[in-house]
Amino acid sequence: MTTVLLVDDNEVNRYLAQYLMEQAGIEVVTATNGHEALRMARARRPQLILMDIQMPVLDGYTATEQIKADPQLSGIPVVALTTFAGVADRERALGAGCVAHIAKPLDPDSFLDQVRAYAVPA
Repeated sequence: MTTVLLVDDNEVNRYLAQYLMEQAGIEVVTATNGHEALRMARARRPQLILMDIQMPVLDGYTATEQIKADPQLSGIPVVALTTFAGVADRERALGAGCVAHIAKPLDPDSFLDQVRAYAVPA
């Protein structure tokens, strides 16, 4: 089963994304900030990390950079999941190590297509 680590400090956004993925048969583990994301990524080794960018404690850019610098985690694709949808925001997310950028609010169909496309096989 595909496991996705969903990192978002907003409870409503987290609930919606988790609900969509679970309805599609995807196991979801959650974190509310970048620090928790690092801990959960090490503990669970998900096939994909969906990373919000603007969060307390440790932002998504920095958390992604740390994930990509860790040899045990660097192979896990990270997709930015953010309300910042501008070109500069996308480039910054890609520069931090994200493989893609999904804008919020989520479109359920395209969101699930992208999750399936980027999740590495278990």
